[in-house]
Parts: sequence; structure tokens; C-alpha cells
Amino acid sequence: MAGSGKAHLRDSGDTLLRAEDLVVEFPVGTSGDVVHAVSGISIDLIQGETLGLVGESGCGKSTTGKAIMQVPQPTSGSVVLDQVELTGLDDETLRRTRPVLQMIFQDPISALNPRRTVRDIIGEPLMIWWEEDAGRPPTSIWFEKFGKFFQRVAGLAIKPLRYVLPVALLALVLWIVSEAAEGRRFEDQLGWLQVPAQIIGFPVLAVLVAVGGALFILGLVWCALAIIVPFGVVSRVMGTVSNAVGLAGAGFAVAVSVFMVYRTWDSFAGFPAWVLRAVMMAIAVGLAAWFLAAMVKPARAGASGIAAALVAVVGLQIFFITGLDGIPKLAVLVATVAINYGLYRVVRRQLQIRRNELRERAEPKVREMLETVGMNPDQALDRKPFEFSGGQAQRLSIARALIMDPKVIICDEPVSALDVSVQAQILNLLEDMKQRYGLTLVFIAHDLAVVKNVSDRVAVMYLGKICEVAKPDSLYAAPTHHYSKLLLSAIPHPDPLIEARVTQIAADLPSPINPPSGCRFRTRCPAAREKCAQEEPEIRKVDDDHYVACHFPDLSNLDGQGATVGGEANGQGATE
Repeated sequence: MAGSGKAHLRDSGDTLLRAEDLVVEFPVGTSGDVVHAVSGISIDLIQGETLGLVGESGCGKSTTGKAIMQVPQPTSGSVVLDQVELTGLDDETLRRTRPVLQMIFQDPISALNPRRTVRDIIGEPLMIWWEEDAGRPPTSIWFEKFGKFFQRVAGLAIKPLRYVLPVALLALVLWIVSEAAEGRRFEDQLGWLQVPAQIIGFPVLAVLVAVGGALFILGLVWCALAIIVPFGVVSRVMGTVSNAVGLAGAGFAVAVSVFMVYRTWDSFAGFPAWVLRAVMMAIAVGLAAWFLAAMVKPARAGASGIAAALVAVVGLQIFFITGLDGIPKLAVLVATVAINYGLYRVVRRQLQIRRNELRERAEPKVREMLETVGMNPDQALDRKPFEFSGGQAQRLSIARALIMDPKVIICDEPVSALDVSVQAQILNLLEDMKQRYGLTLVFIAHDLAVVKNVSDRVAVMYLGKICEVAKPDSLYAAPTHHYSKLLLSAIPHPDPLIEARVTQIAADLPSPINPPSGCRFRTRCPAAREKCAQEEPEIRKVDDDHYVACHFPDLSNLDGQGATVGGEANGQGATE
């Protein structure tokens, strides 16, 4: 299949980004078929280089760029960025690595949040990482980790149910038939079905109860964490709180927990009562231990004491609303609304203050990025994306990608939806940014004329494989792969007196679900032979920094007339 091999890769010590044997496959529903979007390609980039990735629609260009970003994570293969293997990183480590690897998406309007201002869109990455540097609330971290654990357990528990549920349905049918036959003339013939229904049904019921019970308990814990998380966040936004106030809040939480244990001790009966009492007592003991530790070292409370007091207030509200009736209940409801509205106003004000502080801190950098991409900050900061033209929105996307000082930017057809004049502006802007910030670019496009002007190296893709890799001047002057020649012949020429170069091809584009054997381009190639269907061509060097994956390449236009590829002589004879 066109594109196997790594002859075009440079020394790994010299490359900033290196992807080897990259494979991305997508399942097609439940049919068992697979879309072979990317099939074992290998590319590399040196610091400051621009790699142009070209090919017709559906060849896997955008999927390759997203696989390098690990969204989605490739099915197999290796992606190394600055000597770090990305495919083996856990979610948190990968998230911390992504600032140096940014992406400019194809449709700038869709890529920008229409409800937010430019100030927030461009400055948000900075604000997120400043919040990270300050440290996330522990409750938020626990909630996220437990949520991932819950998802894994639920996924493992639900998988066997696809086999258990049909058996349960069979047991149910047998039981219904046996019950319907009871007391009727055909009871002797069908009554025996009750025994197999019981034999099959009891184990199935046990499995369902075990799975359902485990998921129910995990869900309760997850919901409890979800209730606590906002108060952990509140403890962050409250800012600095005096030790006395923090201790008072912690003491109030302890008092409420003891009160709740006392008032609800006889409210439950049976086995669940002991479980609930144990949980409530554990909460009370934990809060009491924390309060004692805070008395020894008051700094342990602070804003966390206020957050605990807010949790206690919510607990009291729930207790009294559910336990009262009539006028007292109405009074408690009214008081609850007033208290909660007051708390909401306090927390909202604190959040707004913190948000404004982060905005002011980020504004100089945001203004710098807007000026860098040629936009007036005074006119753009408070506007929303839909108020800009396509070219201006793409400039905003570039500014957002640059704000984190990345090393590599993947440009996914950044000019395909723009007018020709605007395309030139964006291309010139990208070239200026590359020189100013020392960027390394992966430029994805289907327009070879555009790629030629911005790339230091070009890789041609076809149906998930790489066909040819070369310097742009070499590729355009002497394409050796027949697919590259086809793409170049499709470039419109501005001179109407020059005869159009048209290359006739046969057949439609093959399906990526069932690609052709051997060379994937053979069904459309004018030079295809029997060998092309039987053997997979490998990428081989045909000239200085010029590589092709073809059994019978066209070498007639190369400077070195004596070059050979796989035993085939250079010249027209190779294409006969």
C-alpha cells in the first residue's frame, strides 16, 4: 500500500516532532467494519520547519493532524514531541503537555465560542493555567478521579449485561408461559416451564442485583462528591479568611453534624438505619477531628471552614424542609430562599472579582497577540466572533493558538474557506509568525499552489498513506508518483492561452473501509501493473530529499538521469 516505509525520516535526534507508523481506525456501527482513515504513515519535522500535508478530500490529512494532537488518540503508532512520547501519557500529563502543541481549525467561526468576547476567548488559556498554578481544590481532584473510576467500573460491569439480558428475557418468557398455563387444560404440557425459568432466572437476578447495587453505591458516592465540590471551589474564591472566622465556620459545621446525628437517630428502622447512622457519625467524627486540629493550628480552617459551614447550612435546610409541615415549613422555605440568595450574591461577587483580576492580568498579553495578528485591540476586545469576517476570525484563531507560546502549530486547512485575497494575508501572517516566534508548522491543505508557497517539505497523502515526500520546488518541477502528477495537473493556470494539463484516470475513489490490495492508488493509476496489486510499494529515495512510494515511478524529469528505483531504470520506460 502506497506509503509504507521510513526512508524519508531524518535522524530522531534532529527532529522536534516525529510520528511513526501512525494508524487511526474508526468502527462502523456494530457491523464490524472499520474505516482505515490513517494507515501507518510516518512524518517528522525539524525545529522551524513547515511540513505541507496535501491530498484530496478524505485522504486522512485532518485525521493525521488530530491524531498528533491525541484527539482522537491513534489506534497504534508513536508520536514523539521534543523527545516525549505522547501516546503513552496519562490524561493529566498529556493535558499539561498540550500548551506547546496547538491547532488552528479549518472553520474559524465554528472554532470560536459565539457567546464569549474576544478578550475571554484569547485570554482563557492563560487564565486556566494560572488557576492550575494556584492549585485546584482537593474536592475537585477527588471528584474527577472518582468519576473516571466510576466510568471504568460501569463500563466493565455493563459489558456482561449484553449476554445476561437475553438470558433474563428467556427466563421471563418461560415464567410468563408457565403462569399463563396454570389452572388451564394445558397446564400438564406447559407447567414444567416454571422450573427452568427459576433455574435460569435466579442466577440472572443475582447478577443484575450485584451489578445494580455496585453501580448504585458508586453513584451515591459520586453524587455526594458532586455536592461537596462547589463548596471546595467556594473556599478558593472566598480568598483570605481570618483564622477566627474560619474556626467559627468549622465549629458551626461540627455542631450541625452532632445535631443531625441526635435528631435523626430514631428516624430510621431496620438494617439501613445502622448504615445511615454509621455514615453520619463518621462525618461528625471527621469534622470534630478537623476542628480540633484547626484549634491547634488555626490556618487549617480559614476559607475551608466557611465552605464547611455552607455545607452545614444546606444540610439544615434539607432537614427542616423535609421534617416540618404547614406554617413552619413555609417559614423555613422563605428563610431558605433569603439565605441562599444572600450566599449566591456573596459567592458571585467573589467569583467576579477573581475573574476581573485574571482578565486584567491577561490583558497585556491578549493585546500583544491581537496586535501581532494585525487587529486593533481597542476595537476587538469586547466584540464576539460572529461580528468579524472569516479572515478576521481566522486571525483570532491564530492569536489564540499563539497565546501559550507553542513550539508546534497544526494548521488544518486554515485558508480553504477564505477568499483568495484574504488567503494571501493569512499565509503572509503565518509566515511572519513562524519567523518571529520560531514556530514549527504542519500545514494541511488540498490546494497544492498554496502549500508550495509556505512549506519547506511536502508530503502527498492518498487514502491514508503517504505517496511522495519532497522539497516543494522538486515536487512541483518533477513529480514522480502518478497521484502527485494528477494533483498538479488539476491546479488552474491563470494564463488562458496555455493548454490545460489534464490527466485521465479511471474508476472512483476506493472506499477506506475496504481499500485495494497492494498499492491503494492502483485502481486509478495509468501505469498500474500486476505487481501493484500483489506487492506493497515502500518509500524509496529517488533524488536529493525526494522520496516516492511507487513500483513504477515517472523519473523522466529528475535531474539525475541515472537514478534507479527498485531495479527499474530511470526514464519513460519506468512508466510504460
